[in-house]
Formats: sequence, structure tokens, C-alpha cells
Amino acid sequence: MPEEIVMQAPLALIIEDEYLIACDVADGLKALGFEVACVASERAAATWLDDNQPDLAIIDIQLLDGQRGAAAARLKEAGVPFVVHSGYDPAFQSPVFHGAPFLPKPAPIRHLVELASRLVGDRTMS
Repeated sequence: MPEEIVMQAPLALIIEDEYLIACDVADGLKALGFEVACVASERAAATWLDDNQPDLAIIDIQLLDGQRGAAAARLKEAGVPFVVHSGYDPAFQSPVFHGAPFLPKPAPIRHLVELASRLVGDRTMS
């Protein structure tokens, strides 16, 4: 009997302190088959990343505990692609945000989800 290949859903980490935006993004990603985790601060992201590795992250620059970019730096070091979804232009923020895809708020959730899906697709094909 041949073994069945089970595809695991990609895991997305949403780092966003605005509850309604986090919910909308999570719903959009779930509709495309993602598993989703949401945190609202750098500290919560660090704790979550201690035990998990996402396939992708969507990050707001300004979080409940500031805009240090620690989670982005950790993701970048681990080779996890991320999208910056913020009202702050990453060009004027920590260099860790430079070079990542950027969608300014308010971006249509559909655009954000499509970009996230492409990034995960690109990663799985490389």
C-alpha cells in the first residue's frame, strides 16, 4: 500500500497590536489554508518564537511595547520571510525592516494575503 503524502498547512505568525486588523488578516490567511498565530508585542513574539517556527510572518512596526524590530531580526536570521504591514514606512525605521515586502496600512486584506501566499510558495519551491 503506497504511503499517503500529507501536506501540512503553512504556519503564519501575525505580529499586530490592532485587534481588528489581526483578526481580518488571520481570517484571510485561514481562508487560504494557513494555520495562524497572533501576538501583539515584541515580548509575546519572542516567547512564541521560542517554541515555534512559522513559514511566514506579517509584522506591524509599531507594537504594544514599541518598535525595536527584535522579532523581525529573529525571523530574518532564521530565514523566515515576512511582510511589513504598517502605517510606518520601513525605509525610515530599523534596517531589519529594509528589503522586506511592504504594504502600507490600510492595505486591502486580499492584497496582503495574496502576497503572503506567494512568499510561502516561493519558499517551498526553492
